[in-house]
Amino acid sequence: MKRRTQSPEHRTTGAVFTRPEVVEYMMREVMRTGHFKKWSRLTVLEPSCGDGAFVVPVVKALVAESPEWDDKSLDDFLLAFDISKKSVAHVKAAVAAILRDAGCPGPIVARLTARWFLCEDFLLHDTNRKFDVVIGNPPYIRFDNIRPEKQQEYKARYTAFTERCDIYVPFFERSMSLLSERGVFSFICSNRFVRSSYGRRLRRIISDSFHVALYLNMEHTQPFETEVSAYPAIYVIDRRIGRETYSGEVTSLEKDSLRLFRSGVAKTRLCRFGTWYRGDEPWVTTIAADRDRFESIASKFPAIEQSGQGTHIGIGVASGADEIYVDPQRNADIEESCLLPLVASEDIRDGGIAWNQRYMLNPYDQHDDSRMMDLSRFPKAGAYLNRHADRLKARYCARNNPSAWYRTLDRIKYSTFRAAKILLPDIQQGGNVALDERGEFYPHHNVYWITSRTWNLRALCVILRSSFVTEQIRRVSVQMRGGSIRYQAQNLRNVHIPAWNSLGKDDVDLLVSLYGERDISKINACVARVLKHVEARQPKRLVVQEFDFS
Repeated sequence: MKRRTQSPEHRTTGAVFTRPEVVEYMMREVMRTGHFKKWSRLTVLEPSCGDGAFVVPVVKALVAESPEWDDKSLDDFLLAFDISKKSVAHVKAAVAAILRDAGCPGPIVARLTARWFLCEDFLLHDTNRKFDVVIGNPPYIRFDNIRPEKQQEYKARYTAFTERCDIYVPFFERSMSLLSERGVFSFICSNRFVRSSYGRRLRRIISDSFHVALYLNMEHTQPFETEVSAYPAIYVIDRRIGRETYSGEVTSLEKDSLRLFRSGVAKTRLCRFGTWYRGDEPWVTTIAADRDRFESIASKFPAIEQSGQGTHIGIGVASGADEIYVDPQRNADIEESCLLPLVASEDIRDGGIAWNQRYMLNPYDQHDDSRMMDLSRFPKAGAYLNRHADRLKARYCARNNPSAWYRTLDRIKYSTFRAAKILLPDIQQGGNVALDERGEFYPHHNVYWITSRTWNLRALCVILRSSFVTEQIRRVSVQMRGGSIRYQAQNLRNVHIPAWNSLGKDDVDLLVSLYGERDISKINACVARVLKHVEARQPKRLVVQEFDFS
């Protein structure tokens, strides 16, 4: 199937068009969830109609029911928004043609299309109408591409528009608020909010006031007419709080594949949840048994930072100008004492460090990292930084503190540099964990670190490399193209492991003996054995088989 190329206007408005078979699936699920019999008895909202991917099939469904054209209730059948005049004109013309072909008189066609379409910003339009069906594909616009004045307006109106979320988040909040008591909402859009920190408020809004009837993860498919990295999912939501939830994951959109995910039928690949996720909990899996297993792990074992005294998770340094601070010695003569060995994600391989001789220019005092270094004492470094002064002073962090114009975005802390620490690249397939045992390196911003006063770090490193931990990361991480996952601090803090003092000496020795082992199956067997020992000492703990991720 040939993909259409998006116009410049569609790129700026965030329009991404949905494939017809996906639209058909969503329409069918809306009707089933709402127990609706006829489209002509409903009121429908499309918050961002684009090229009419949803509006046109909905109007075709209406005319297929042979409505009475003089029925004035048709005036309120549809309300479709878009900020693009060209898109609205195109869809109005397409709808008008459908109505005329169905025998609708010309004056009524003109009246209905005039009432059904608005070329306005849906998020700023003050309609109080309620709708039986809200369906569509909201625009894909990242926070940084939203004009600052619009950001402020949206933040003033929508509690879920927080941090640096994409524009689809307030589209969710606004659209769901316009549902009638019997209404059903269905979007296809990014799944990022279901696990991310910026999605917490939206998840809570859904949990507190709505019911997730269907969540269909499609992040490994391409349900759109153009190739986009959208990590999509289909959501069907209503106000019937307390009902069951169906969920599933589509990995292919070959012909008729979506029919295998129909809810309410005997043979389906959907999983039934008696209770969906509560509050702002991340929606970590579409399989109920997996959720129960991970919840059981979390209830029995502490999180990493609570597993031993003095155990901390952090992230490496972001300079705010890597082209100046990273590897400056390759282009300038700089005092060696001003350079820190820098370890980046690509230096960490198979559980070891293959350092690429990369350094970071450290602008902080070498004896007190709360102060900037005196440039007059380091004339070579000072001359280098002054050559780049205009670029460095233009940064936000420098404008706020002019006297420290040459600081890095994050403060470089000597305690982090000198500490023995576990290093974890942010984006990886899983299990790529290394140990800087002598405190020789400072981690870059794409590397997270773990320190501990109580853990034997070699033993902890082996546990963190196991599938027992990788699968926990996978359940809370957004899924990247190619199956990579994110080892961000927020995800690491949701990983649960045995407490350090629940391990016996033999357990620690066994784990340490696998330090440096590249065969993950051996590591998994070792960790499973240790977990079995912990379970034996704590009789009412988890069933050991639940930890067999090999």
